[in-house]
Amino acid sequence: MKFVLGGMDTEMNEIEQLLTAHGYEWVYAQKKGQRVDRSQAYEADYPHHVPGDVWIECRPEGLSVGILYSLGIDVIDHHNPGDAGYHRPFSEYWEASSLGQLSIRLKLPVTERMRFIAAADHCLLGAYHGMCPGVDREAFYEFRMAFYDRVENPKAYLRDLYEQAIECPVVEIGSSNVYDITELANYNRGWFADMACYYNIKTLNTLKKANRTKYFVSNLSAKDIEYFMKVYVHDLGDVIRVYGDPKRQFAAAVVSHANQD
Repeated sequence: MKFVLGGMDTEMNEIEQLLTAHGYEWVYAQKKGQRVDRSQAYEADYPHHVPGDVWIECRPEGLSVGILYSLGIDVIDHHNPGDAGYHRPFSEYWEASSLGQLSIRLKLPVTERMRFIAAADHCLLGAYHGMCPGVDREAFYEFRMAFYDRVENPKAYLRDLYEQAIECPVVEIGSSNVYDITELANYNRGWFADMACYYNIKTLNTLKKANRTKYFVSNLSAKDIEYFMKVYVHDLGDVIRVYGDPKRQFAAAVVSHANQD
């Protein structure tokens, strides 16, 4: 059994470290010889899919979860319909998250750090507001602020970022008024998700690359998340991929520049 790992983030780094510590074989999913980032994670051309392997937050290009299951390949994920962790509420963050699914599968001991990372990845909003069993709100807040120890006073910095965010342009998505924090996030990318979730404000952020733009919205109502995924993004250009989960109150879309002005 080999584990194939998707794009890098805090949860995936933790998964990699756990697999290494417990002696399991793993490789990075790749596209054109490079490790996939999260926008390419479902377009992998390496490694070749082999029965018995487990793909974590990634897939070979053109193969659905159902096809992989039919080939004897397992998938650990919570981002897309059909994933074991998809559309699960904040209260089930551990069973839903990829880190939790892996830990349950391998019967790994669970630490507070692992619970914090899983909750942050599956439902950062819920973790900050006491909606995740086993995650103490204040301890979680301190854990997250420790990520930003390069800043002298991270709590004050977070508050200052919030005050800047609510001065950002407001766009309408469905019935939600959403702060477009793109310019702000360009300089504070490691902070904007925590700021939005801690202060429970609705945000839009865009990230432009060479041939595509990623749009990310958070903390909208379930109804407006569905509107974003089914209607809003399709007016922005050629949609390469849309993902999100109304229960988790977030969504993202990767859009080609082809039809953009």
